[in-house]
Amino acid sequence: MAQVTLSVGGLNYTVGCQDGEEAHLRELAASISKRLEEVRRTLGPRGDGEALFMVALLMADDLFEARKKHMTEEERALVERSRQIEASYRQTAGRLADAADIAGSLLQRVEEGLKSSESRDASGSRTARS
Repeated sequence: MAQVTLSVGGLNYTVGCQDGEEAHLRELAASISKRLEEVRRTLGPRGDGEALFMVALLMADDLFEARKKHMTEEERALVERSRQIEASYRQTAGRLADAADIAGSLLQRVEEGLKSSESRDASGSRTARS
């Protein structure tokens, strides 16, 4: 396990981290320091505790908004997929309705053919008996 010393707001903090994460932690500390300087300029000399609290709130807000945006993108993707599935179901339902119409027409023709055949058979039987 590695250790890295980070400088934030003029103070140094030594923290443990996984080997190879040192540079990333330095970037995070630099980001915090930059935000801290911006907050100090905005708030004036109100104290480091309040300034660090404001930085924490601002960064938490950034994180919240990033997560919200990410979820929105995921939701958009799910809505789009849902629309595609719905369109596919409508198309399938239309095809099934067409197939049912064709089957109904075929059934009607078959029934008409059977009735005609029965009528011919019945009239042929009467003629043969006479």
